[in-house]
Amino acid sequence: MKVILTENIDKVGKAGQVINVKDGYARNYLLPKKYAIIASANNLKKISSIEAEQLAKTDKKNEEYRQMAKRIAELEAVFTRRADEEGKLFGSVAEVDIVNFLADNEINCHKNNVDMESHIKNTGEYEIKIAFTSEISALLKIKVETSE
Repeated sequence: MKVILTENIDKVGKAGQVINVKDGYARNYLLPKKYAIIASANNLKKISSIEAEQLAKTDKKNEEYRQMAKRIAELEAVFTRRADEEGKLFGSVAEVDIVNFLADNEINCHKNNVDMESHIKNTGEYEIKIAFTSEISALLKIKVETSE
């Protein structure tokens, strides 16, 4: 089935693009969620307006991400955890902890935005990348201390 995408969808296409997808994918996912419309002659005339709408949405979202990145760069997260004498934690600092810290500071992001190779398992100071898009990211300073 030929459809016109109304939203950018990873690994499928960009808004305004005419693509051919399986009927079930279009009927059960793309069309009900309004991610696409059927590629009729009338709808093909709307491609430029669909692209313009998506560009405006993307610009607005990117501006929000830039503002959040600027605020994140100014923050320093301090986590207090139990640790042994060598500084090894009896747990870890994970993506969820960072997302909760950011939420407490009125910055909403998903744990998939937190770019960590592995959880933090030692005391010390770290910088964690928070990536909103491939171009927009920020470094969050993290300090892990021991609790007595």
